[in-house]
Amino acid sequence: MKIITLRIDEEEKARLERLAESGNVTLSRALREGAALYLSDVQANVHRARGGDATFLGVRRDNAGRPVNATSAATSTELKLLGRLRAHMYDGGFQSLRRSLDQGTDPGVVLAGLGHWLDMVGKLYAADRSEIGWSWFVKDYCPGYSHEGAVAPLRRLIHSSLVADIDANIVGILDAIDAGFRRLLDDVEKLELVRRAVLPAWQVLEGEIK
Repeated sequence: MKIITLRIDEEEKARLERLAESGNVTLSRALREGAALYLSDVQANVHRARGGDATFLGVRRDNAGRPVNATSAATSTELKLLGRLRAHMYDGGFQSLRRSLDQGTDPGVVLAGLGHWLDMVGKLYAADRSEIGWSWFVKDYCPGYSHEGAVAPLRRLIHSSLVADIDANIVGILDAIDAGFRRLLDDVEKLELVRRAVLPAWQVLEGEIK
């Protein structure tokens, strides 16, 4: 095993320690995870430069959409975290939007709820609780949104959902987001680079909502 040293001043060290504490991790682990994510991002950028395609987190897929990254088994602790993520974000959060639409809730209200839910997905996926973060998720995972500019109409629709008439296939939108999130959950279970990003973010978000 090689030892790598890092020189930082006391002010930066204190800031990093506060961030690590807020995420309930040790500083050394935070630095390792950060370096791993950075290198994954570099790898994805190199792949794109060579004419390939990769997701925000560096997942590369074949022509059939299957990941070509090496798979790895999640630990029992990771599977428990994933189970809670699925229960709260998918079974509870997302499916409640479907049920409310089926029960006659105004489509604008459903879209507004979807926007809030997607903000949390952006926090999990891209560490950005805004449309910037969730746009990456939608582009990378949801059917029909992978080509350039496809996400912009959805963003505009959600922005105006409570103040404008809705002229869109809400069921179709929910179907695409549903398929995309289930696909993300599958990657979290099977791909370490996705687990490494999503599960720590879920731990932080879970702490915020308790």
